[in-house]
Amino acid sequence: MTSPPQQRALTWRVLCIFAISAPINCYFLIQMEIVRYTFPTWVVPLSNVIFILAAVMLINGVVRLLSRNFALGQGELLLLYVTLSFATTLAGCDVLQAILSVLGHSFWFATEENEWRTLFWHHLPQWLTVSDRDALRGYYLGESSLYRPHHLQVWVPVVGAWLLLFTVIAFIFMCLNTILRRQWSHRERLTFPIIQLPLAMTNPASGFFRNKRMWIGFSIAAGISLFNGLSHLYPVIPHIPVTRRFFTFHEPPFSLYGTIITAFYPFAIGIMFLMPLDVLFSTTLFYFLYRNEVALAKAVGWSSIPRFPYLNEQTIGAFVGLCFFFGWTGKRHFGRVLKSVLPSGGREPPDDQSDEPMPYRVAVWGFVFGILLFAFLLYKAGMAPWLAFTFAILFLITPLVTTRIRAESGIFVHAYHWQAPRYILNTILGTHRLGARNLTALSVCFFNRDYRPQQMPHQLEAFKIAEVANINQRRMLLTLIIATIFGGLVAFWVQLHLYYQFGADSGYFGPWALGYGREYFGRLTNWITYPLNTDWLGVIFIGIGFSVMMVLTYLRVKFFWLPLHPLGYVMASNQEMSDLWIPLLIALILKWLILRHGGIQSYRRAIPFFLGLVLGDYLMGSTWSLLNILLNTTMYQFYP
Repeated sequence: MTSPPQQRALTWRVLCIFAISAPINCYFLIQMEIVRYTFPTWVVPLSNVIFILAAVMLINGVVRLLSRNFALGQGELLLLYVTLSFATTLAGCDVLQAILSVLGHSFWFATEENEWRTLFWHHLPQWLTVSDRDALRGYYLGESSLYRPHHLQVWVPVVGAWLLLFTVIAFIFMCLNTILRRQWSHRERLTFPIIQLPLAMTNPASGFFRNKRMWIGFSIAAGISLFNGLSHLYPVIPHIPVTRRFFTFHEPPFSLYGTIITAFYPFAIGIMFLMPLDVLFSTTLFYFLYRNEVALAKAVGWSSIPRFPYLNEQTIGAFVGLCFFFGWTGKRHFGRVLKSVLPSGGREPPDDQSDEPMPYRVAVWGFVFGILLFAFLLYKAGMAPWLAFTFAILFLITPLVTTRIRAESGIFVHAYHWQAPRYILNTILGTHRLGARNLTALSVCFFNRDYRPQQMPHQLEAFKIAEVANINQRRMLLTLIIATIFGGLVAFWVQLHLYYQFGADSGYFGPWALGYGREYFGRLTNWITYPLNTDWLGVIFIGIGFSVMMVLTYLRVKFFWLPLHPLGYVMASNQEMSDLWIPLLIALILKWLILRHGGIQSYRRAIPFFLGLVLGDYLMGSTWSLLNILLNTTMYQFYP
C-alpha cells in the first residue's frame, strides 16, 4: 500500500492572498482593540481569521464553479488560516501593541516630578527603544508621516531589533515543538480541539456545510447576535443577555464574593463542549474552590493577607510542576531524541524523522543555540549574564504550559499575566537584589503581557493541521517562518502608520495606546523607589502550588479513573475564568448528559451543532465589528 499524495499547500496564490489580507487584518485589529476597546485576539480560534477564511471559501466556491482547477484546495486554505493566525497573534494586544506603547514612552513623558530621567534613563537599551523627540513628536501628536527620512532612520533599526528578538523566540518554539510533537500528538494522542473548526470547514469530504445540526447551531448563535445587533441600533427591540453582565451585592453572604460576572457566550459553549469531560469537571471544581477561599478569607477577617489565597503564586508553582510532569511522562521519547542527537546514536535505531518539521539533531542543537542567542540579546538589553540566562529559561514555562492546555483541553483563552518571569524573579529574589539596571531591562523586554496571544500553541497546532490534512511538515515549517517575519513587519508598519497619522496621544486611540507604557514604567518607578526583599509568603505559596500539582499528577497516573485533571487546577486560575464559568458549567452538564444517555456516537453527532454555534457567533459578530469600522459608529460586540 502507498500513502496518499501530500496536498498542495504553500503556493504563490496563498502567499499573495496572505500579503494582501495581512495589512487589512492588522488595520481591523488596531481599530477594534486600540480604538474601540474590544479584543478579537483574546480567544482562539481567532474570530477575525475564521471570518476571512469563510469569505475566501465563499469566493473560492464561485471560482470552483467557473474553473475547478483554479480553485484553492484544502491545503492552501489551511495554510492561509495558519499564516493569518500568526499575523494576528503578533499584531494583537499584549504583543506588538504593548511593545510600541513602551518604546518611546519613558522619553516622551519624562518630567521633573516622576524623575524618570535620573531613575532609569541611563539603563534603557538604546537599540530597543526610541529616544529621538523629533521622531516621537509625530508619533504621539499625529498629523505627520512615518515615511519621512528622519522617522524611518530612527524606527527601522529599532523595528529590525525587535523582529530579530521575535524571530529568535519563534525559532526556539519551533525547535521545542518539533521535539514535543510526536510525544503529545502520537503517543499521548492529544485531541487539539481548537483546530477542529478550520479542519471541518476546509475538508470537502466532511460534509460540514451540508450537516443540518451544524446549521441549527449556526442559526441559533447568528440569530442571537443579529437580534442583539438590531437591539443595539433600535433600543425598542429587546436584548438577549448573552454577553457579560456585572452584579455587585452589598449583603452577605454574596457580598463576600465581590463582583459576580454572568455571560452565556454561544461560541464559548461551543468550544468548551469539545473539552474532555474530566477537564471540564476539574476546572469547574477548582474555580469554585478558589472563589470560596477568597470569600472565606473575607469572612474570617484575614485583611492582613490581602492577596490570599495567593492564586498567582500557586499557579506559578503549578506551572513548574506541570513542566516536571511533562518531562517524566515523555522521558522515553525525549531519551530517544537525545540518543539520535549524540554522535554514537545509541544502540536503539533512531525514530523515522521524515515526517518531522526538522531533524531532531537540528531541533535540539537549534534549541540550545536559540536559548544562548536569546540570553545574549537580553544581556545586550541590560540584564546581568546570570539573569539573562535565567530569564530565557523561565520565559519558556508559560508558553509550554499554555501549549499543552490548548492541545489537550482546547480552552480558548489563557490570560496568565502574573506568571511572567519578571514577577517570578521579583517574588523569589526581590527588587532590591535585582537592582535598577536589571529591573529596567525586565520592564522593556517583557515580550508578552498576558500570554493571551501566543506563538508556541499556534505552531504546534499548525504541525497538527499538517499531519491531519497530509501537508508536508517541512513546508509548514517554512510557512511559519514566513508568517512570523512578514506578520511582524506588517504589524509594526500598520501600527506606526496609524500612530503617525492620528497620534498615539491625540485622543483618537483608546487608553491602551499609552496604557502599557504607563503601567510598566509606573511599576518600574515603584520597584526602584521602594525596593523590596524576597516575598517569603509568596514563595511558600509557589511551593504549595507545586506540591498540589505533584499530588494531582500522581493521582492522575495512579488512578486514571479519578475525574481530577491536573490542568483544571491551572485553568481555573485563568484571569478570564470569571467571565466564563457559566459557559463552562453549561458545557459540562450538556456533555455529561449526552455521554451518559447517548454514548460516544451521540456525542460525535452533536459536535457539528456546537461547531455551528462557534461559526455563527463568529461570523455574525465579526460582521457587526466590520460595520463598526466601515460606518464609524458603535455596534454590538459579541465578546467580551
